[in-house]
Amino acid sequence: MDIKVFNTAVEASEFVAKRLLDLITAKNSAKLGVATGRTMDAIYHRFVGLAQQMQLDLSQVKAFAVDEYMGLEPNSPNSYRAYLDLHLFNKLNFKPENLFVPDISKADIDAIGIEYEALIKKAMGIDFQLLGIGLNGHIGLNEPGSSLDSRTRIVALTGSTMGSNKVLFKNEGMPLTAITMGIGTILDAKQCCMVATGETKAEIVQKVVNGDISSKIPASALKQHPQAMLVLDKDAASLI
Repeated sequence: MDIKVFNTAVEASEFVAKRLLDLITAKNSAKLGVATGRTMDAIYHRFVGLAQQMQLDLSQVKAFAVDEYMGLEPNSPNSYRAYLDLHLFNKLNFKPENLFVPDISKADIDAIGIEYEALIKKAMGIDFQLLGIGLNGHIGLNEPGSSLDSRTRIVALTGSTMGSNKVLFKNEGMPLTAITMGIGTILDAKQCCMVATGETKAEIVQKVVNGDISSKIPASALKQHPQAMLVLDKDAASLI
């Protein structure tokens, strides 16, 4: 895994934003796997600003959300679709038909993951998978214990993940489950880029970098990917 360390979170975010720009400039039909969360805020802000300056055409780009909460009301402001609309999709000239989020409205919950895997396969796979990392080492919402060859499926959220996100759910109950790309699905991407910033991520980054590949630390699976990159600021990298 290629590790890149920057002095600040701003510099790390700018680096990732420029990688996205370079990819789309070289391949205007690129397929992106897009994550959510506070780490992504600065990346998308910088990417959108640069793309707007360049008048970058994203009309042929396909984007696949990594995960989505189950059981939310339609148009919930706390959905990951709402997050991506706010920070990314609605700010650039993506075409609605090229934006994919797991369809949580389906009554057959087993069909949600099967359908999403089929959509990714139909698109000929993901070129660039963007990821954050949870304090417990989750990627997407693959919590500790997830199989390293898992596919898109319904998962139960751990207490630590719910604790990190419950502040967002002031007006509706925090979901107990979500659907997420599996670790195997993520590893199928041609390139993976995991980003961690801030001292709160230092301990889990140390476990990923210096530990063995293990389902106990789902993010460690990226170490077996031939084109995986870990982008850090100096605070997140302080223990490696």
